Amino acid sequence: MVVPGYAGVRSAKWLTRIEVRDMPSDAPIQAHDYKLFPADVTSDTVDWSRGLTINAMPLNAAICVPGSGESLPAGEVRIEGYAIAYDRRVSRVEVSVNGGREWQQATFADDPETHWGWRRWTLDATLAKGRQHLVVRAFDGAGQGQPERPDTMWNFAGYLCTAWHHVHVLVE
Repeated sequence: MVVPGYAGVRSAKWLTRIEVRDMPSDAPIQAHDYKLFPADVTSDTVDWSRGLTINAMPLNAAICVPGSGESLPAGEVRIEGYAIAYDRRVSRVEVSVNGGREWQQATFADDPETHWGWRRWTLDATLAKGRQHLVVRAFDGAGQGQPERPDTMWNFAGYLCTAWHHVHVLVE
């Protein structure tokens, strides 16, 4: 079973039974995994009963092609990736080829009304010779975007850390 709008870990993969409960499961994945804690909580000080249960996932985007560390020919290059907003629609994806100083809007390859699904995107960009720093960020239907840096949302488990995705390439 897949439950749209919920983290994949919350979607049972192979059902053998369904149990209706009036409280969260005490199974380890519900009771001790996928919990969000404040930045000052560590693995040594964690109280699992006080964490916020993660059900829905935040807005996220990633560059899939080219991969980090790849060597590319100078000139026009196709950059590809995905974005997902879970309970909202992805409205825009922007890509920077200079480390986030300037942005270009990507084109969606999928249905603009896609809800709870990945939206594939592409951008044809011209890359100059040298080391290039590619970055992607997305915006959802409410105009909310991804945070720029992971340290603004970091927690000891690393969950929900969906800052801008960076890829470094060598253009020859």
